[in-house]
Amino acid sequence: MVSTHSLAPRTRLMRPVALAFVTPLLLLAACASTPSTSTHDPASSPGAVYAPETLAPGRYALVVLGMSCPKCISNVDLQLARIEGLRDAKVDMRHGLVTFSVPGPTHPSRAAVSQAILDAGFTLREIRRIDAEGGAS
Repeated sequence: MVSTHSLAPRTRLMRPVALAFVTPLLLLAACASTPSTSTHDPASSPGAVYAPETLAPGRYALVVLGMSCPKCISNVDLQLARIEGLRDAKVDMRHGLVTFSVPGPTHPSRAAVSQAILDAGFTLREIRRIDAEGGAS
């Protein structure tokens, strides 16, 4: 018969090892983003998020659904960084908002911004123009 005293040190050593493997898997599962397969009509979305027109110079806020972890922020940042003319993107995961500016001569389209959020694995609900104080304009 094996004494429980001799198993205790092994059990204590196995817990951290098991946690080291299980924790990343849980985080990845919680953050697994897949592109939206929504069947809604894009043209009827608030803020005409899929409209082809370009964004005028200024500050904007995106209402994004589904962001829940730091990996989400990374995915959104990566996709928005690929859009020419879009600067200073900041993701507020807690409130589901992404703010950015369009400062210069190159103006990205609403469709490009919408596609970037979709490519990151999230649903873009609205594009809002905001003023310097952060309120809607």
